[in-house]
Amino acid sequence: MKIKKRFNGFSSITTRLVVTYFIIMLISLLLFGYYILTSMKTYMYGDEKLRVTTMSNMVASFAMEYFDESGVLDREGFDRFLRDVHLDSQMRVMVLGKDITVLYDSQNNRNLMGTAQVRPSVLTAINGTDGYMEYDTDSDYMTLDASAPIFDSDGNVIGVVNIVYVPETTGKFLGAILTEMTFLIIIISLLVGIIIFVVANLVSKRIVDFTSKITSMSDDGILDEKLDISGHDEISRLGEAFNTMSEKVVTLEQQRVQFVADASHELKTPLSSIKLMADSILQTPDISVDYVREFMNDMNNEVDRLNRIVNKLLYITKMDVQSGNDDKNIQRICLNDIMQGIEKNLQPVAKKADISLVFSTPGEIFVMANKDILWQGIYNIVDNAIKYTDTDGYVLVAMEQTDGKVIIEVRDTGVGIAPEDVSKIFDRFYRVDKARARETGGTGLGLSIALAAVKYHNGQIDVISEPGKGSTFKIIIPDLLTSPKEETE
Repeated sequence: MKIKKRFNGFSSITTRLVVTYFIIMLISLLLFGYYILTSMKTYMYGDEKLRVTTMSNMVASFAMEYFDESGVLDREGFDRFLRDVHLDSQMRVMVLGKDITVLYDSQNNRNLMGTAQVRPSVLTAINGTDGYMEYDTDSDYMTLDASAPIFDSDGNVIGVVNIVYVPETTGKFLGAILTEMTFLIIIISLLVGIIIFVVANLVSKRIVDFTSKITSMSDDGILDEKLDISGHDEISRLGEAFNTMSEKVVTLEQQRVQFVADASHELKTPLSSIKLMADSILQTPDISVDYVREFMNDMNNEVDRLNRIVNKLLYITKMDVQSGNDDKNIQRICLNDIMQGIEKNLQPVAKKADISLVFSTPGEIFVMANKDILWQGIYNIVDNAIKYTDTDGYVLVAMEQTDGKVIIEVRDTGVGIAPEDVSKIFDRFYRVDKARARETGGTGLGLSIALAAVKYHNGQIDVISEPGKGSTFKIIIPDLLTSPKEETE
């Protein structure tokens, strides 16, 4: 199945990175701009509020002098007073009587004269306290409305001074700041957006390369793809892991191909022999019973050989599956019991070949292992030593427990192994002496199973051999029961 290639639209990782970071950046700029503008607006309008409320109180404190005893306001005198005060041109001053009707308007709006001003600030001031409120009008600027009570000499409220102030200068300044900030946010957004796009492409380019390589492996079957690694970041480590995985996949594929080829060859050989002998029987008229019996005996031997190959292949497969499971059925076992069982099984084989098989067991040794798998691994190595040892030779099996390890040594006086073959003897179906292997019924899988069994227990096998003098196999298994630290304690 081919991997669908979708790198268009929002599904592209580059697009996602750019859009996500751009939105985050834009929201951050907008929030920052809003905070700055709000802070400036609060500060500046707070200053204007202080100014207008102070002015209303100051005017109210002098307004009492322009009222006569009957509560009539001297408009002309009060008007001269305001001109001397030099009020801001944007401030509109009104003087209201006790009934909150307009007695004086600095803008001389005759329509307002005598009308009642029912506004919150005025109602608050007529009750003897300063009143203030802010509200938006049809203009783009905020309106400040401040009122202060006018007291007579006895402390009674005789009127109200109301100042309505539209601070256009402040409004224009804040408007200009808003315009400049909007322009600045747009410019910064474009510049940062370009930077984010470039950086995102640089970052995602390697990820896209990874995807292309993986796609090639999946679609085209190219398993030896490698990535160019640069830097030491997470993506570089991902690339290193990919290259390592690619090497392992190639190795496993080569082993699989070789295994299939070898298995096919090994299975084909006995099948060809059986086919040849069966054809000989069928094509030979008046064949004697003795010849038929001989052919049938040979065919039976080939069937047995097939069974051995298939059984060992199934055993290897079973071990491969079990090695990947968490539950390996590891338990505390006595290694001496395993050795006794192997000796009991192989001593007759050694005697039949006139080979001395000696087991040296100094004392009881306990290990954490899967008994059946470890038994099979040690058995195969001892059995192999017997097969490749000539008549009157010997095979010595010894074991010891030291430095947190259990060592099982199998030494023989056999034909030995050439240096160039030592690294290959654990390969499946590899045989150093094919003629001897065929005579002894070997399948070329015994040592492979042995190595797999030892690795199953996180161990290793060391081989020392010299052609014509024999070989020594050392099985080394970690001792999980007695570590060096525990021995010291």
